[in-house]
Amino acid sequence: MSTRKALCLDGGGGRTTPQHPSTGTWIRVNWEDPDDRRWLQDESGLDELVVDSLLAEDTRPRVVEHDDGLLIILRGVNLNADQRPEDMISLRLWFDGQRLISASRLALQTVHHTARRLEDGAGPHGLPELLLALIDGLSTRTDELIESIEEQIDSLEARLLEEPDRHLRAEISQVRRAIIVIRRYLAPQRDALLRLASLRNHPLLEGMDMGELREQGDALTRLVEDLDMARERGAMIHEQLLTQLSDQLNTRMYLLSIVAAIFLPLGFLTGLFGINVGGMPWLESDRGFWWVMLLIAAVSGGLGLWLKRRRWF
Repeated sequence: MSTRKALCLDGGGGRTTPQHPSTGTWIRVNWEDPDDRRWLQDESGLDELVVDSLLAEDTRPRVVEHDDGLLIILRGVNLNADQRPEDMISLRLWFDGQRLISASRLALQTVHHTARRLEDGAGPHGLPELLLALIDGLSTRTDELIESIEEQIDSLEARLLEEPDRHLRAEISQVRRAIIVIRRYLAPQRDALLRLASLRNHPLLEGMDMGELREQGDALTRLVEDLDMARERGAMIHEQLLTQLSDQLNTRMYLLSIVAAIFLPLGFLTGLFGINVGGMPWLESDRGFWWVMLLIAAVSGGLGLWLKRRRWF
C-alpha cells in the first residue's frame, strides 16, 4: 500500500479538501515505497531529471532551479528508534508554486510535527511558509543534536581530568565519528540555504520571510563552526588520553625496572648460596642463615641508596 499523503492548505494555517480552494498542496512520499516511486515516475508529471533526483540512492544538500520549479535537498537528524542521530535522513523537496512534494526514506519528526500543526489549524498559511517551516524544524533539531555532542565532549573532558580510563577511547571515537558524519552534510546544507536565500526575487518564494531564511543560513554557519571546535576538542581529548595512558604505562614499567634492578643481585646471591659444593662460607655455622640475610639486606640497602642518589626515584 502506498504511503503517499497529500495535504491541501486552506491559507489559514489548516488543511482543506481537494474540492475546495487551497493555497497549495503538500504531497509526502516515501521514495523506497514501490507505489510512491511509480507515482513519481508515471503520474506526478515531473521532469525525468527531477524524478531521478528525488529517487537517487545518495544525495548531498543543494538547491537547483529547474524549469519553473526548485529542487531542494536537505538533511535532517535521524531520531527513529534504534538509529543513530548522526546518520542524517535525506529530505528531497520539489516546489513548483502549486505543489510541494517531499520525499524521504525514513520518518522525520520535522515533517510529522509540521503535518500535525496543519491538522490542528496552526500550521503554515502557504507553501513558501511551509517550506520555511520545514527548514526551521530541520535546523532546530540539528542544533539540539550538536548541543548534545558538546555536552558529551564536556563530560569526556571532566572524566579525563578525574581518572583516565581506556574505555574512554571508544566513547571519544564514537563522538568524533558522529561529528565527521554530521559535518559532511551540514557544510553543504549551509551553502544550500544561503543559495536559497539569494533567490529572494524568485516568484516562487514570494511571501517567504527571506530574513528568517538568511538567519537559518547564518545559524548553520555557527553550527558548522561549533562542530569544527568540537572536532578539535575531541582530537585534543584523544591525544591527552593517549599521553596519560602512556605516562601510566611508563611509570609502571619504571617501577618494575627499579624492582628488577634491586632483585637481580639478590637473585644472584640466593642462587650462589644455594649451590651444593664444598667451600661455601658459613655452611657449618649456626648463624650462617642470618649472615646471608644480613648480606642480602646490605646489598638491597646499598642498591637503594645508589638508585636514590642517581635520582631514579
